[in-house]
Amino acid sequence: MALSQTPTLQPGTPTAAKPPLEAGDIAPAFRLAAATGEGIDPASDLVAGKPLLLLFRTGDALPQGLEALLAAVKAAEGRAVLATALGETATLDGFESAADAEGTVRALFGAAGQSRLVLIAPNRHIAYIGGDAAAAQAALAKIAAARATVSMTSHPPVLILPDVLSRADCQKLINIFAMQGQTYVEPGHGTLPPGNSDYKQKIPEYGRKDRIDHWIRQPETNAFIDDRINRRLIPEIQKSFQYRITRREAYRIGCYEGERGGELHGHRDNTKPMVAHRRFACSINLNTEQFEGGELRYPEFGNQLYRPETGAAITFSCSLLHEPMHVTKGRRFVLLAFLYGET
Repeated sequence: MALSQTPTLQPGTPTAAKPPLEAGDIAPAFRLAAATGEGIDPASDLVAGKPLLLLFRTGDALPQGLEALLAAVKAAEGRAVLATALGETATLDGFESAADAEGTVRALFGAAGQSRLVLIAPNRHIAYIGGDAAAAQAALAKIAAARATVSMTSHPPVLILPDVLSRADCQKLINIFAMQGQTYVEPGHGTLPPGNSDYKQKIPEYGRKDRIDHWIRQPETNAFIDDRINRRLIPEIQKSFQYRITRREAYRIGCYEGERGGELHGHRDNTKPMVAHRRFACSINLNTEQFEGGELRYPEFGNQLYRPETGAAITFSCSLLHEPMHVTKGRRFVLLAFLYGET
């Protein structure tokens, strides 16, 4: 039923203007010519894996708090690069100098006519873009905290990617759950509402009684989610797992509240014939700070509990045994997606 509604991930119309870059987006490909002769490319082995701070300067004004930000970049073993076009001052204390002769890299980041800081995380996603050095430093602190050195023993093959959805995006989806799709459809083969109306279903699998799914059918909502998934998640799945995602099932917003009931055990998402096409499951917590419990566990690899922050996507093979734990306080809202391709 859900599969036939939205069989492909919609990339958007080719003629539509590209939206401005935001935190969470993958940085566009670029190359700066450093004064040392090095080509600074965020995907290169010498640059990737470290924070990269770019400064596009206009005039003599500099963001307040720049010295503290530079110190934090150095402490995080990152690099700070001043990108300069022809005729601009090519040196600034604490920054490497790199030529952006025609201003093409500046244009990529929407910095024409203004000073702009761009903080690129070690995974090439934009952590901050704007003119506030303190905000950039806060984003850098978040990166540093997530990269604390730990000795791993066992770890399931899961991909956790922050900022696939912004906090505003998450709240938008929670509001959609609350305000739209109030028709309940019986599990299995219930009659769907007419047109493109969203709807809800209780999910009684394994005797559970704590979960309601809100199925998204509105074209505008699907397009908005597709945009985020295409820009921020799909390229990382291809890089990490060497698999090209082109299709998805219908998106749904899950709401978990209260005692689960029934049997508490793990399951796989592709064991029945009607779902054997699934390759990856993806869940994005929409309000991590507002509930307790609700972690994911992968029993085949240990008892580690995974609780991604708000807006972060956790993606894994549908063949992995996994188990959502009880929500012990509050309500857990999560965007759920099943992704696959041509093979």
